[in-house]
Amino acid sequence: MLRGFGFVQYSRCSFLATNQLLEPRVHRSLYGSRCAVRCRSHLGGSLAAFLCGALRPRMGKKASKGVAPMAPRGEKVPCQSLQDFASALAKQLATKNRLIRTFDVGGTGVKTALFSAPSLQSFLEAEGERELDWIEAPTSLGQAPGEEGFDAWLASVLPKLQNEKANGHVAFGVSTAGDLEHATGILHDWWSAGGHPRQWEGDGRADPHVAELMGLPRDRTFILHDGAAHLLGCSRCMVPPPRLACFSVGTGVGFGISDEEGAVVDPSSTTGARSHFLNGVPLSGASYRGLWRDWVARTEHVDDVEQVMRKEFANMGRPWSFPWVSLVLGRRGMELAEAAFGCPPPERGDDGGAGPVLNTEVRKASSEAYAQQWAHFLQTQFTPQFCTGSRRHQVDRICFAGMVAESNWSSMQQAFVSESSELSFPDTGPQEEETSKKRRSKKTQAAKTDTVHRAAAPSAIQVLPLAPHGSALIGAGIYALAGCGGAAMGLWAK
Repeated sequence: MLRGFGFVQYSRCSFLATNQLLEPRVHRSLYGSRCAVRCRSHLGGSLAAFLCGALRPRMGKKASKGVAPMAPRGEKVPCQSLQDFASALAKQLATKNRLIRTFDVGGTGVKTALFSAPSLQSFLEAEGERELDWIEAPTSLGQAPGEEGFDAWLASVLPKLQNEKANGHVAFGVSTAGDLEHATGILHDWWSAGGHPRQWEGDGRADPHVAELMGLPRDRTFILHDGAAHLLGCSRCMVPPPRLACFSVGTGVGFGISDEEGAVVDPSSTTGARSHFLNGVPLSGASYRGLWRDWVARTEHVDDVEQVMRKEFANMGRPWSFPWVSLVLGRRGMELAEAAFGCPPPERGDDGGAGPVLNTEVRKASSEAYAQQWAHFLQTQFTPQFCTGSRRHQVDRICFAGMVAESNWSSMQQAFVSESSELSFPDTGPQEEETSKKRRSKKTQAAKTDTVHRAAAPSAIQVLPLAPHGSALIGAGIYALAGCGGAAMGLWAK
């Protein structure tokens, strides 16, 4: 039985691979930091110990219940290091005839792109805020039907896929949400690209492999969580910088984080899940009140605001009654700002969405309000909990990715990025503090956190440049190449 549930660097690095050693070549970033892959002398525990389907809510709603072993019975997952990952990737990048077809299964549909190993190598080795030279730029294929008929639908909207599946030189990378076992590619719940997420329960079926759902060759298909894919692709480096958090802002807010060596923390593992928590739940689904009530109170566009607020989001008919991070800071939050300030949505050219926003000036009021809401979240919620104290995976730098961030990046920089590319917040005056106090509710703990955490915000948190366009597709491609080299699991923090 299928059951619906609540929807929930910038351092430049290149690496020289040898038979037994990976020598890191480290370059100073634009901001004076360093990123390096450190050789590990000891690997504590097996990657097969990662567990998926931990009891945790998705976007603040129902929790996933399925728990399954990381690998099929009798199979062992080799223990690999970040050094192994980068070494395998370097060797695959040197394969001139290697092509990578990647997919990003997101909240509004399925995106795909095609690029070559040489172009990816040039992208990773180049200086500055460069973009990838695509063979086929990121393209939206529309919404998939879900787990039933996904493979047939994909073959119909992408006819050339049949030849690519028959070509052994083509690797496939998939970025997707859900409870995903990275060691096996098995998905415990399925987010059908804008449709309703589902779980397989009580019908005797084994949870599916993503490659089989999509009709892709299993031996050449490598799947990773979408937050991790953006994290891997955002830094324009073979592996992420240490202690980096990446916000991927689209329909919702995806989130990925790296450890002190640059290895990606697995959100589906028991211990890794906790490192993605904000106020005890995954960041994407954490309660957050935001500043939007001020927009609504002052707006002259009442009908437009009501229309946006009445829209269903994440299977909820009245989502603004219980606001959370992905609602307030994702695309719907931007749409509410546009409605409240009477501004149009972003307009782009015919370049697949990679170009600049053409109507920046007429969108200025809504974009600035949206950016200030992000600044408020970072100051009162994120930095006090993720960047200070004794948190296991503390954050020293952040990055933004996704179309919504791209559309508002200029305003976001002005709102919370200093000239030295560090987080910088305006001083909070007594009047604003008093206003925050008046908004507190005795019934809602979330209302308190907006002010309680304010004084604890740290300094010197580096803000990396905006991620390249299609960062999840790039990250999925990097992961797929390392997978073809037999070392994809080396990416994950131990």
